[in-house]
Amino acid sequence: MNEIDAQRFDDVRSKYEDGNYSQALEELRELAGQITDPWDKAELLYNEIIFLVVMRKIPEARQRVADLNKAITSLVENPSDGYGYDMPISLPVMAREAELRVTAAEGKTLEALRILDDLVSRYPKQLSIPEFHTVSQEIKTLRGILLADAGRWEEAGPFLEDAVPPDCWKDYHTYYLGQYYYELKKYERAKETLLQALNLDLPNSWKGQAHFILGSIEYCLSDLKAAKRHLEECARTADPKYTDMAKVWWGLEVICRNLGLLAEAENYQKLRTGLPPTSKIN
Repeated sequence: MNEIDAQRFDDVRSKYEDGNYSQALEELRELAGQITDPWDKAELLYNEIIFLVVMRKIPEARQRVADLNKAITSLVENPSDGYGYDMPISLPVMAREAELRVTAAEGKTLEALRILDDLVSRYPKQLSIPEFHTVSQEIKTLRGILLADAGRWEEAGPFLEDAVPPDCWKDYHTYYLGQYYYELKKYERAKETLLQALNLDLPNSWKGQAHFILGSIEYCLSDLKAAKRHLEECARTADPKYTDMAKVWWGLEVICRNLGLLAEAENYQKLRTGLPPTSKIN
């Protein structure tokens, strides 16, 4: 890139890092449309994919991955590994990382783990250089998250505990770390970590899950009133696509019976069995 285009790209990156994703994407595409060098265009395409993933435009990101892989096929004959940041060496790494990010965002956990393992084993030198430091940290964090999604919590734990996630990942990372401690029955530590996650602006669907786990933790710690508050908040914020609401109603039913709140318990029992409650649920 010439000096003017490089400055424009720096401006785009600044907007992206400030959270102005739509404007950053628009200006990135405008820049890419004016650049003719195929290497520069491929590098900008990689950044476009990352922007799209962060913006949750996953089908569009998947199409751009296909475009980037096609560009690399025409530019790089034999991908290799090395300690220098050089497009013929570095671009295949970037493309593989982009595919990893998109695959993980698609919810294809096992395939994403396979791509991650391939990336780390194929390009250890590239991933150790300063230019890929942030990517390497993201990969470590993502490995912990993917292992957790696969239910492999004991394997996930060391990666989650050692990870230094980027700021935009801290809420999700903290949530997973809290659930890891819960799975290991380290309830006090899990409680502290999940409360931290709730203070990091988790999306509502994730807040619901965090409150559900916190309700379970408080129940195990014999604080039934706190458990009730968390499960009620879970019922208010949870996304039914990701939360088994029957378990939420059942938990509230059991807690209310233990607290002597029989009318509430009966209402939650009716919700659990699909019957209309006899009074309004808070």
